[in-house]
Amino acid sequence: MEEQSSGDTLTDLVEAEAIQDELVQHRLALEWAKTLLDRLLRNWTQLETYEGIAYEDKVRSQVTLVNEAVTSLSDLHKTLGRFSQQLKGHRQQLSQTKDPWGS
Repeated sequence: MEEQSSGDTLTDLVEAEAIQDELVQHRLALEWAKTLLDRLLRNWTQLETYEGIAYEDKVRSQVTLVNEAVTSLSDLHKTLGRFSQQLKGHRQQLSQTKDPWGS
């Protein structure tokens, strides 16, 4: 029985390490999202202050900027949602490991 418990512990440790490695990738995705939003704000501000562009062209550019941001952030939202579920499952597994009898 102890052999199986040691194997389970090793499996749990490997899974925990994989989750933490993935967490680093999601942190990088958040940094990328910040960069995206900074660029969006910078470009939006430039459009607002630039006088040499026709109003219709300005609106077209704003629509393009927002659509690109929505697409990118939507993908990030889906990725983070999946990862949140994975972390919640991992947290629940950790709770059950600490108290396997639920007492």
